[in-house]
Amino acid sequence: MIVIADGGATKCDWAFVENGEIVERLKMEGINPFSVPEEHIREVVERDFLPVASRYEISHIWFYGAGCGFGGAIIKRVLEQLFPSTEVFVGSDIDGAAKACCADGSGIVCILGTGVSSIQIENGECTKRLPGPGYILGDEGSGTVMGRMLLSDFIYNQLPPHLHKLFTEEFNITIPEIIDHTYHKPAANRFFSSFTPFLSRHIDEEHCRNIVRYNFEQLAKRNLSQYDVERLSVNFVGSVAAIFEDILSEELEKHGMKKGIIVRSPIENLVKNLTAELNRK
Repeated sequence: MIVIADGGATKCDWAFVENGEIVERLKMEGINPFSVPEEHIREVVERDFLPVASRYEISHIWFYGAGCGFGGAIIKRVLEQLFPSTEVFVGSDIDGAAKACCADGSGIVCILGTGVSSIQIENGECTKRLPGPGYILGDEGSGTVMGRMLLSDFIYNQLPPHLHKLFTEEFNITIPEIIDHTYHKPAANRFFSSFTPFLSRHIDEEHCRNIVRYNFEQLAKRNLSQYDVERLSVNFVGSVAAIFEDILSEELEKHGMKKGIIVRSPIENLVKNLTAELNRK
């Protein structure tokens, strides 16, 4: 039995795999080492993952997760301590997305979920990768930045009156509460991104559509344009890409970029391509 995980900032998807087939799936909250402390990661893994994992004899765990480009050692340490006889590999979420989207080993891959990250691979090797500075310095196109812009418009009374009324009725949140979540509580990125579904529910409203379009326009200009988009297609993983696919497609076409595949969750493709790779070795 092997376990393959796709970990985002908001949620984590685990697949228990035997002979290339998924025998059980588990979803739990995200354990991004960049935004939550190691103690919380251990608590979540022990509470949600361990009871299921203890039913199997697991030889290997492959964990691809948000924040693991820099903080992967934390996830690896927690998993190795809880599963001392299991071989653990930890990689970044963008490495997992690339493996899921590019079966032939070449393409541009972009994660669009709570956060944003991107990579270009050719013949299975990374040829270019932009740094992921997070939502304070970048992450245009992410659920976090979209939600942050929506909250800012609410605070500054920039929403059209009918949208302001709908927002107030739906969330029943005050400006002091928004400030408290933003500056005093952990995981502000999750807090911001939790408002992005409002944009989806009201995407026919020009104001909501403009927030989404602006984000994808900036994503294309500031991020994707730095890759070899004339030669390689751009593939996407994540809920934001899947939910707003029509607007994303329009912006890619406007900037002369070829759209590849878009998958909300990469876990099925990740299992398929990773197990095929293991079988070839």
